[in-house]
Amino acid sequence: MTTITLYGTPACRRYQKMRDGVLKEAERLGIAIELEEIGGTESLSKINPLSLPRLYIDETLVASQNPPKPQEIERALMQEQ
Repeated sequence: MTTITLYGTPACRRYQKMRDGVLKEAERLGIAIELEEIGGTESLSKINPLSLPRLYIDETLVASQNPPKPQEIERALMQEQ
């Protein structure tokens, strides 16, 4: 199972786009994922706020600030298989 970690606030439009993109690609590819969303103030205060939201796939940083293209998500998911 692939672990997806999202850092940021769910109210953020870019965060939502990252979340939707990774869920759609995982479903399209038939890859089982475990989604971990980290949005607590204490956790986020340890990260530079200008680099949020952040998307990690199995501890590999895939995107910071701007949502990745579907091809980037697919490549990262396939590498972890």
